[in-house]
Amino acid sequence: MKKCSQSGGSTLAMVMLISIVGLLLMSALQRQLDAAIHMGNDERHYLRAFNQALSSLNWAMSLRWRDAEPRWQCQTLATEELKACLRKASDGAQWLLRGEGRLPSSPRPLVLYRRVVSLTPVSQHVTLQPVPHGWLDFCPDKDDALCADAE
Repeated sequence: MKKCSQSGGSTLAMVMLISIVGLLLMSALQRQLDAAIHMGNDERHYLRAFNQALSSLNWAMSLRWRDAEPRWQCQTLATEELKACLRKASDGAQWLLRGEGRLPSSPRPLVLYRRVVSLTPVSQHVTLQPVPHGWLDFCPDKDDALCADAE
């Protein structure tokens, strides 16, 4: 009888191949999880900035504004990081209210606009009332220069 001598090379090669495939799958899964976490963080930052801008708009409705300003007039509430600005629209009958929210990864704020009307037409200070369905996430005025960044 002939004696068979097996050295186990094919078994070792198979174990190495399975280990490499497993390592590649684990690496791909890690990259996928990192991308999902990054996307979740971006979404969380966006939602926070959106809610901050919406809060700025709501807070601005309770403020009294000057009527004579031809440019953006802005007010801030530092404790809540709220910033709201007001300006007459190009039609002259309505006003544009602008609320800002800060995105940590962007130098420009997230901006929401709301069309409002004045409840006190002849006064030094303006009390505002929102126009129904009047808020947008882009400049609602036909003159884009009016919506340039407020200081």
